Amino acid sequence: MLNRNSESEMATHDATTYRERRRGRSVNERLTLLLAWLVIGAAGVGADDPFVTVKPAEIKDPITNPYAGWGIWAGPRDWEFKNYSVADNTSAYLDDAPLFSWVMVDWNWSDIEKTEGQYNWNDFDQVYQYWTARGKQLVVRLWVTDDAGWNGDPGTNPIPDWLWADGLQSRQYKGNAGIQKREPDYMDPSFARVYLPALKKLLASFAQRYDKPGTSVEFLQVMGYGHWADWATWYSHYPFPSRQAKHDLLAAIMRLHIETIRHIRLFEFAGADWDKSALTGLDDQVYTKALDVALAHGFGLIWTGFIDGVGGWDRELMNLHWKHNPIIAEDNWDYLEIKDQGTHGTLDENLDLMLEYHANLAHYYVRSPTYARAMREDRANFERGLRSGGLGYRLVPTWLQWKRELPAGDLMVLKQEWVNRNVGWLSVQHPLKIYLTNEAGQEKFSEVDQSIDETSWVNGETYKVTSVFHLPKELAPETYGVRLALVDAGGTPRVNLGIAGADGSKRYKVGSIRILPARPQIGCDKAYCP
Repeated sequence: MLNRNSESEMATHDATTYRERRRGRSVNERLTLLLAWLVIGAAGVGADDPFVTVKPAEIKDPITNPYAGWGIWAGPRDWEFKNYSVADNTSAYLDDAPLFSWVMVDWNWSDIEKTEGQYNWNDFDQVYQYWTARGKQLVVRLWVTDDAGWNGDPGTNPIPDWLWADGLQSRQYKGNAGIQKREPDYMDPSFARVYLPALKKLLASFAQRYDKPGTSVEFLQVMGYGHWADWATWYSHYPFPSRQAKHDLLAAIMRLHIETIRHIRLFEFAGADWDKSALTGLDDQVYTKALDVALAHGFGLIWTGFIDGVGGWDRELMNLHWKHNPIIAEDNWDYLEIKDQGTHGTLDENLDLMLEYHANLAHYYVRSPTYARAMREDRANFERGLRSGGLGYRLVPTWLQWKRELPAGDLMVLKQEWVNRNVGWLSVQHPLKIYLTNEAGQEKFSEVDQSIDETSWVNGETYKVTSVFHLPKELAPETYGVRLALVDAGGTPRVNLGIAGADGSKRYKVGSIRILPARPQIGCDKAYCP
């Protein structure tokens, strides 16, 4: 006879087991539904939907890119008059400086042309080749006037001795550490007769080697006036006879560069001169520094005084022009001075102001002797500058759509929405390239859409664009992976996007497409039919 208590216990056990099983199935069913909704939301893969719709997953990692980000420093000697060998400027870095995308190269005229007419680019070229091979670009400043020294150090002598011997007239002034320095007498006839022709020959020699399509030199600064690279005579207070005389001289130096350099973008110091207290406003600052010429020719603009040396009308000038003239932010103090002197703001405070200035490029004068410490103690600061909201640009395709299947020979229409998450912009066009690849990632079809131009894409806007690609009739019927890339003029992928799915070639897999056999041809389907 069945025990009533046993029956009751079994019934209770069965009911409990059933509820547990049901509860488990409910949880699993809800998870399955949730995952299905996530997939549909991310990829738009409804059974009857003729389109693939993708919302790529954004990443939070720091990314480096050309024409943006952090720079390291190289040169034959620094402002402390310390000599730097080729090894100091290259292999002395402990690694390939992966968080840095460019190199600030300061090179004295006197190190290139020690004897008139004999140009020695050997050391410069080794630095160029070393960092080019490691994917870096170069921002070049040929120091061709005077170096007033810095922070008590005497500085260097950029002008070769033979130029003074040829009759270039000078003015004396007292530089750092009480050292007597000399600068060209800009209003003396010898400046136009002796100096400018020699400078043009120097630039022509540089251009012959480096001013070519595909060069790794991203920027060249217009130099020929002022201490250091500042386009200003802070200590000597050079006395021009009039505003127009100063404007015309500086404009002539700019035109000399414009006429000689054809492929490399030029840039100029955008701050005021020593006499800024006498200026009446921004227009006065622009005119007396001949920045009207720089702005008209799309120069980059550099401010060398972050964070304690910018002010006055600098912010107004930046706000007016940053969307068309790329901004370079150079710290007023090098990395060690910021860290050890303690009176120049923190690195984060320096970076904050650089970001407010919409900087595409920035640097703290990090040299090979200081690189290891910078990476050990302050890697987080450099990474912050490369995350979302950081320096330069960070392009993200937030929405993509194309047909799920197409016959070979049809047009593939790719609709896109893009955003730029960072404070600057991509200053050189990198068109969109599409790839159809097999399971191994091998390219079976590709095409570039030259109409995609990101150089106007800034933070806070969404850019809707449509690309049309021409599938060849010979494309074999099968399912292909769809990959995207932003490419240089030669069609090579160059830009890291802020999304997941990258392969080792900076192509991003965003989905797939099924290619069907080509349609039967009915008559001629070309624009011209003989």
